[in-house]
Amino acid sequence: MPLHDIDAILDRIDLEALADELCSPRRGRGSGARWRSPVPDHPQTGKTPPMSIFTDRRGRQRWTCWSTGASGTAIDLVSVNRRMDVSASIDWLADRAGQVAEPIRPTPRPAAPQRTGASAALREYVHACRSELYKPSGEDARQWLERRRLNPAVLELNDVGFDPGPSALLRAHGLPSRGAGIVLPTFDRLGQLVYAQTRYFDPETAGRKYDNPSGKHATKPAVSWPRLLDSSGHQTIVCEGVIDALTVAGVPMRSAAILSASDSAQAVSELSKDSYQLVLALDPDDAGSKAGGLLQTRLVDMGARTVRRVSLPNDLNEMAQCHGDQFGPILRATLRFPTRSTSTELGR
Repeated sequence: MPLHDIDAILDRIDLEALADELCSPRRGRGSGARWRSPVPDHPQTGKTPPMSIFTDRRGRQRWTCWSTGASGTAIDLVSVNRRMDVSASIDWLADRAGQVAEPIRPTPRPAAPQRTGASAALREYVHACRSELYKPSGEDARQWLERRRLNPAVLELNDVGFDPGPSALLRAHGLPSRGAGIVLPTFDRLGQLVYAQTRYFDPETAGRKYDNPSGKHATKPAVSWPRLLDSSGHQTIVCEGVIDALTVAGVPMRSAAILSASDSAQAVSELSKDSYQLVLALDPDDAGSKAGGLLQTRLVDMGARTVRRVSLPNDLNEMAQCHGDQFGPILRATLRFPTRSTSTELGR
């Protein structure tokens, strides 16, 4: 078998162009580009293709199929897609790379303009809805939050508000306007407002459970960092959604919210910068379980500190509603085990 310089071969391969050839032409641009699964005969059931490409901390292009869990470099892509063993895949890529005189580098694409923070209109909307929550007309909204066992001090600190609907509260075009609901602001690590979601009381009438501002008002972050009553401790509990993260913040414990479990490449990049031990506590459904496993693997690959997973009987807020004042002690007791990459049972 010929000896090849693997690094030299991979340096000559544009993984995105290779994926276009072997999988399908990409959908989307930049970091949001997606490809069909490279696994032969794997059905695509969702609207968004499951494969993404990223650059690891060593500067090497890699891919992940979030539907099957398959991942790797260009060599692995050829091996999986063309059903070749590794040595044959290397030979195949070497032949391809040998046709090019100079190493191929990914062609920079102009990124779509993105906001670096919330628009003035979004900030005004959040401020107005925060005020609405504490008016007499916000009584039902306050009871909705109370039933979910959310700490009032955490809600106030995080500017959670009540949107009475477009007929009662004027707002700029491009902001949620399908009905009444709870407004959940999201923040960066410094506590600055960057986004907000509205959770409708009547999803059936609104046509959706959550609504988001348009891109002209804010760019959706991968992770939201709630403002905390207490920043002590050595762990960050990574939750699926702002309500779960606010629930944990009320214990009080450090928390972070992933805003989409199905698109976690950016979340991995953001969470890998956290200096605390990461505890993945995503929803116990199939999507949450799959996302948790992939997040754990990717975070370890990116060099994050110790990453652990907990298995939940329900999502965190449902558990808080079930256990009431005992939720905090239950959560703290469950997480009091040796620091290692593992999985444990919570509340069972």
